[in-house]
Amino acid sequence: MTLIIWNIPIEKRKYGLSQNSLVTDYTGLLPERVERVVIAKNRNELQRIVKEANQKGQKIAVAGLQHSQGGHTYYKNGVVLDMRSFNQILEIDERGKTIRVEAGATWEDVQEALMPYGLAVKVTQSQSIFTIGGSLSVNAHGRDIRFGSMAETVKEMTLLTPTGEIKNVTRDDPDEWMKYVFGGYGLFGVILDVTLEVTENDIYTIHTEKLKTSEYESYFNQLMDRRNTAMHYARVSVAPGSFLDEMYVINYDYSEKQDDKTPLKHEQGARLTKLVLNLGRQGGALEDLFWGTQKRYIASIDGNEITRNNVMRSESLFMEYTKPGRIEVLQEFFVPVDVYEDYINDLKQVIPANDKKHDFKVHNITVRYAAHDDFTTLNYANKDMLGLVVLIQHGLKEEEIAQATSYIQSWTDLTLQHGGTYYLPYYRYQTKEQFRSSYPGWGKFKEEKSRLDPNTVFQNMFYEYYLK
Repeated sequence: MTLIIWNIPIEKRKYGLSQNSLVTDYTGLLPERVERVVIAKNRNELQRIVKEANQKGQKIAVAGLQHSQGGHTYYKNGVVLDMRSFNQILEIDERGKTIRVEAGATWEDVQEALMPYGLAVKVTQSQSIFTIGGSLSVNAHGRDIRFGSMAETVKEMTLLTPTGEIKNVTRDDPDEWMKYVFGGYGLFGVILDVTLEVTENDIYTIHTEKLKTSEYESYFNQLMDRRNTAMHYARVSVAPGSFLDEMYVINYDYSEKQDDKTPLKHEQGARLTKLVLNLGRQGGALEDLFWGTQKRYIASIDGNEITRNNVMRSESLFMEYTKPGRIEVLQEFFVPVDVYEDYINDLKQVIPANDKKHDFKVHNITVRYAAHDDFTTLNYANKDMLGLVVLIQHGLKEEEIAQATSYIQSWTDLTLQHGGTYYLPYYRYQTKEQFRSSYPGWGKFKEEKSRLDPNTVFQNMFYEYYLK
């Protein structure tokens, strides 16, 4: 058995800025030929490229690690700015609890810099593999339920504007750049660096619990009122035997202890986890087995302690999926907290409970809290929302993509009927009408895009499809 596990390949999907002379992103579903890729070296060079693009009518897209999945990081025949080398930690203010960092740095870079000071980031995704600029450009959220949105943690930023000006931007800037840059998908210039508010690297006690889906709405409201939980997420069963009826929750409760010595955790147990996930990927009874394995693992960590930084370092390597002719993608749907139970009940009529014989398969639904955001323009949380992060698999034949699109559009319609929205960083299954219904601020967004980028220098495939 040990030999079998050790020989499970932990390969990485081949995608990115050089695939058969084309560029693509994490899905590989929208390959395009570009003029060139420029590795960012310094501000002066970036400024020159932007000014030249204004003069010559060129188009520019901005790329980090390219986990956005809908063509957000490149444009046909355009120039791609690869920001990954623009990754310096510029300043840490231990007393003021801030860090200034270049946009191409990853959250892991930030965590490594903060750890010796006993500090941690306030809001980020559950994984540390993404770039700062990328996370802010998609207005990402995470497991923290006390600090609000990621955008709210930015005190100031240095921005290379679409006309080639380098500006220091604060939250009270009269042009309101942050409202459009955060959640702006690289369409309003290049984030060069940001100053982020940080917090203590608290030690949390993990509390886990199994619930019925019908109990979660009430449970979550009580959790928010108690105030002794800092971070939280939940998972919903998609296994046939307990389909959308069963959940487990994971809370990170304050212990009143802090830490500056525990090392940052790294990927571990990827082969064994991948073996179990691969069983679940087949659906049917094996998905029931996978769910049971998850529940046993979650029960086993109840009472453990973990640092704040390590909560934000979930493993990702085991999720790599490279089966020829198939793809795994993410979608995320947001619904108001007070409609969650009705929404889940109605969802049972939209997706199959047993997908073993279906090409379209739902592997996982993780639930996270997204606090009301009245700051960014393309905001997905116009009130306090629960976000359902969904891992989906389907085939790459034309009819298989069409079937997946039909399922996801029906799911989106259901979400809109319950006053919800969907998240934009993922592949564009949704229609233009669904986009406009989910994001009523799209008109203002497009208007400000025209004003602040008069030559439409910053472009990508997302804008081409939904907004052009």
